[in-house]
Amino acid sequence: MAVNINKDTVYRAAKPKEKDYMINDGGGLYLVVHINGSKLWRFVYYFNGKRKKFSLGGYPDTNLETARRKSEEARENLANGLDPNSLRKASKELKKD
Repeated sequence: MAVNINKDTVYRAAKPKEKDYMINDGGGLYLVVHINGSKLWRFVYYFNGKRKKFSLGGYPDTNLETARRKSEEARENLANGLDPNSLRKASKELKKD
């Protein structure tokens, strides 16, 4: 599994096309470039045999370094048998109270 495939310049230079497309960074992390020009970091993973994904933030507000750190934390949670998306939702609920 290749991780950290691209440099920030690849993501910065990404332009919208006729369809949404993804630029893979490895390890489940990728950048979605939408037709309207917005860019969104996503992390995809498998948990209990199901494919799941969640957003890590918009680019450039969430830079490459931050997105990689968040995806690494999610991979660590998966290695410990925890669903990163569930943990994230639970932490948001705690902050709400």
